[in-house]
Parts: sequence; C-alpha cells; structure tokens
Amino acid sequence: MKIGFDAKRIYHNASGLGNFGRNLLSALAQFHPQNTYFLYNPWKGKVSFTLNVAVQEIRPHLKSKLIGQIWRRRLVSARAKKDGVQVFHGLSAEIPQGLKERGIKSVLSVHDLIFMRFPHLYKAIDRKIYEKKLRAACKSADLIVAISHQTRSDLSHYLGIDPSRIKVIFQSCDAVYWYSQEDRFSKLKKEFQLPARFCLFVGTLEERKNPILVAQACLKLQIPLYVVGRAKAAWTSFYDGLTKDEQALIRPIAVKGNADLAALYQLADVFIYPSIFEGFGIPLLEAMLSKTALITANNSALKEVAGPGSILLDEINSENIAAAIQQFWENEEKRQKAIAINFTFAQQFSHQNIALQWMETYQQLAHEN
Repeated sequence: MKIGFDAKRIYHNASGLGNFGRNLLSALAQFHPQNTYFLYNPWKGKVSFTLNVAVQEIRPHLKSKLIGQIWRRRLVSARAKKDGVQVFHGLSAEIPQGLKERGIKSVLSVHDLIFMRFPHLYKAIDRKIYEKKLRAACKSADLIVAISHQTRSDLSHYLGIDPSRIKVIFQSCDAVYWYSQEDRFSKLKKEFQLPARFCLFVGTLEERKNPILVAQACLKLQIPLYVVGRAKAAWTSFYDGLTKDEQALIRPIAVKGNADLAALYQLADVFIYPSIFEGFGIPLLEAMLSKTALITANNSALKEVAGPGSILLDEINSENIAAAIQQFWENEEKRQKAIAINFTFAQQFSHQNIALQWMETYQQLAHEN
C-alpha cells in the first residue's frame, strides 16, 4: 500500500505536531514495513528525520519557500497521483487541494480547537487563518480523525461536523519514554544538582497550563520543583519576583533531547500538570510511562489520558494542588500503587497499538476507493 503524508511539521517542528508525525511514521515503518510512505515536505527541513527505505521524503525541485507553499497546497495531489498514493494523511489539520479529483482518499488529523474555545489566547488574525484552514480541510477530507474524544466533541460543537465522520485514535509518545534511562541519571543529577526527591512540571510556561499555581503549591510545602518549558511573560514576571531562597526551590531548567527529559521524569517523585484544557496532554503519557506519580486536572482530554491512579483536580488552585502533592509525598505506598496502575493503563498507547489502528483506517479508506 502507498500512503502519502503532509510532512511539513515532521521536518520543521521540533516538538508538538512534529513529534506526533515522527512518532506515527516511526511506528508505521517498524510494524508495517510492507507499505511505502511518501513524506511530502515543501522545503529542506530543520529537523533531521530518516527511517528505512519504505519512507521516502519528497520535495519540489525549486527551492523557493513561496514555490514550496504553493506546491504543498495545490500541486502535491498531482505528485501523489504520480507516486501511486492511495490514501493521503494530513497530519496537522491541513490537506492539499485536488485529491478527490485524482481519486485519492484523504484522512485528516485534528488535535484540538483551543483557538476557538479560548479565543482570547490567540491573535484575531491567527484565529481566522486557523479556522479557515480547518473548515476547508474538514470539508474536503473523506475521514476526520480526532486525537481524543474531547476534540471529536469540539469538532461537532464548534464546526457542526457530523460525529459519524469523526473517528478517535489516540497518540503515542517518543520511544525513549518506554525504556529505562538509568544510565543518564548520574549526569542529570550532577548537571542540575537534583535533590533526592522533587516534583516536576513539563510544558510551555503559560497561563493555560498553570505553572505558577504549581510553583505556589510547592513553595507552600517547601518541596523542590523543577520546570521545563518555554517561558511566557506571566511566568517570567512571577519568577523574577521570587526571593533567592524561593528561586532555589523553584528551578527552571533547559533539557536537551527526549532521552534526558525521559530520565528527568523517571527521577521525579510527582509530575503535576493542572492545565485548564488540552486536546490530548502528551506529558501525562510521558509521566505514566516514566513511572512518576501524576496529578492533573479533571477536564478536557486530560481525564481521558490520565490513568486511574492519577489524582484529578476538580478545582484548580494552589491549595488543592498542594493537598494532592502531599498525598503522594507523604505516602510512599499510595504513590507506588498509583504508579503501577498508571503504567499498566498506559500500555494501550503503545506504538504498535496506535500503528495498527491507523493501518486499519488507511486500509478501510483504500478499500472504499
């Protein structure tokens, strides 16, 4: 079977949607190597990504970015037809024009509609562009695949899409999180002066994810907190206002690469992620696979991804976060039991399982053709 992909994010996004595409293609190439996967990339990428011979990167001959943009939107369908592609997968809420006319089935991945649910977090022009692209792609696609039941519900609510057109397939995470990174522990402990016990937050340091409330909870308990993520203005202002003693307890650090980040998760006692809304919540899966106790919010897709051993917060405030941390911090038996339950729960997100669901989806579409 020949399957095409809009691969811009794979080669140009180091995290987020780029990780989603790279993880999916890695899984497909490993567990279904009999197929050929064409990755249509509009111009030379910033992120290196090579797999086996079954995965081929295709770029336009002309190297202009303008040409690349036109090629991605309007001309890829002709190239895909020439390559014998049977199904085309838009990995990030966009698909090229002309697929239907060329007899190529299409499937569209949609991750979230946060820009519609929380419009104040986005510039007006960005919201309009996102919505226009998403509506057009959803209208053209033969099948829409949401990353969670929450996103499926939002597609129906905000865009009026018939739920029968929307399938749900969860995602996996980088393979490094599935294995022990113990050989990196000593290096990380030395590099970041890690204490014997600490809490962890990973994600963009922005209002929606509530890192400030996590920091306030840890300050109240006098428990070390390490935070990893790109800082936004509110976090920077908060952190700059802390005393030197408080800054010694709340430690923003920069971690290079997923293997080191996986090791940091594995060293942490508790992972806290009280976001007000997520389309999936990949850090939750990373924490569960790392055998780290999990605290998150009882909302959106977070309650789908979090295992039954997690503490889910109905109300997100520093007092409730602190109380949840105490439950794990002061009761090792409870913490270990929660870790074991969540680790078992997380096995459903394996690369093999996710790849199988996608393969069945591609085959169903190809058969319809």
